[in-house]
Amino acid sequence: MLILLATPVIAAVAFVQRILKAVAPSNVLITRVRRAGPSCRGGATLAVLALLLLMAFRVLTLAISTGAPGWLNLLVLVLAWDTIKFAVASCLEAFGYKRAAGGANPR
Repeated sequence: MLILLATPVIAAVAFVQRILKAVAPSNVLITRVRRAGPSCRGGATLAVLALLLLMAFRVLTLAISTGAPGWLNLLVLVLAWDTIKFAVASCLEAFGYKRAAGGANPR
């Protein structure tokens, strides 16, 4: 019975994840850089973007600690996740790893 109730929820979550992976701006940018092939320029671009996101993350956490609305915590979580994602992608790009269908393969 529990499986019958959980199946539509799992299907909906998988559908939303697939949509977000296709249209989220950060995912689109990382996919575009990966398709271009490993390069220092792509890695540096992603690293600069990660630093900008880190600064925005810090500004928002300071604003929240001084009394900004609590709903900004959700934005802080999104910025933190994107910062981590761009930092990892920049490292992989700089060291020449390209994600293939079977996983990460060194070039």
